[in-house]
Amino acid sequence: MDEQYLNWFLRRSQEETARTAPPEGFPALPDLPLGRYTDPDFYRLELDRLWGRSWLYACHDSELAEPGAYRLIDVMGRAVIVVRGDDGQVRAFVNACRHRGAPVVDQPCGVARMMACKYHSWGYDLRGKLVRVPDERDFQGLDREARGLPVVRCEQWGGWWFVNLDANAVSLLEWLDPLPRLLADVAASPMRVIDTKTVEIGCNWKILAEGFLEVYHARTVHPTTVAPTLDTRGTVISLFDHGHQNMLSPVRPGTRGDGRETLGTLEHLPAVFAAGIQPAHGIFPQIITPMDARGFPFMVFWPVAIDRTRLDIIWFAADWGDGELPNRKSTRLNSSHTDISRMPSSA
Repeated sequence: MDEQYLNWFLRRSQEETARTAPPEGFPALPDLPLGRYTDPDFYRLELDRLWGRSWLYACHDSELAEPGAYRLIDVMGRAVIVVRGDDGQVRAFVNACRHRGAPVVDQPCGVARMMACKYHSWGYDLRGKLVRVPDERDFQGLDREARGLPVVRCEQWGGWWFVNLDANAVSLLEWLDPLPRLLADVAASPMRVIDTKTVEIGCNWKILAEGFLEVYHARTVHPTTVAPTLDTRGTVISLFDHGHQNMLSPVRPGTRGDGRETLGTLEHLPAVFAAGIQPAHGIFPQIITPMDARGFPFMVFWPVAIDRTRLDIIWFAADWGDGELPNRKSTRLNSSHTDISRMPSSA
């Protein structure tokens, strides 16, 4: 976040704090139709046209630390393997053998030298190529080259890997623009996953996502955490192409440190916090990340049903090298879980 952008925010935040009515020329917005949250046909349209064509979060580099390391994820009902090959490249495949469709991995994560079908033992190397067929003599005209695992598009931004079920989608970086430019420093910083938590919430995914797109609720829902520290009347929200957004809120003076003692190697954060700003960023339709100098989460939404949403909270922190998780990061996680535990869940 450069000086010009900071100055723009400070000016706009002052304007927001001072105004006593909607900005001049701001339109009167209509209420959203209830069916946008309850209509099964509209929900199916969302799954096909939005979720089936968007870049969705898969995993972080630190979770694929060596050749053969893999993660098995559910992408809109399709089992997808994300695996680091023996050449160091990360690829994604549908978890389905090309013989009878049986899975080739059955654990959520692990390290494998070969991905082997659990039905007839066809084997695939870490690049998805078919390399083993028991009793191959019985398969007349079998073309191994044509029987590799089905490929899923997989691209990287910083240390984060995303997948897309749409083979014709724009590139990940084009989809994310301008967030990679705004967050270039943090994306380049060495990080690792330090904690994960999953809750399932009884609402349409948009209702949950909308709660992270404003701070109007802070005094009611977060009276002892967010509300005392953020000057919500001065919040400035920027909307970008593809639905992404950037939210910047002034921090009330004296309510929190600038995070220098717990910063690690996320070098861009001192300037942000020294300027008295709390940043949060949204990657549509799936991720909200409220940043903090001591680490930050990806709040990842997955629609489970029209009235159910899975929320994965994945915490990242600066890579501290060898040894156990530092106490300072554990303290940050423990305090954050207080707010998360207030969400209604069935998980």
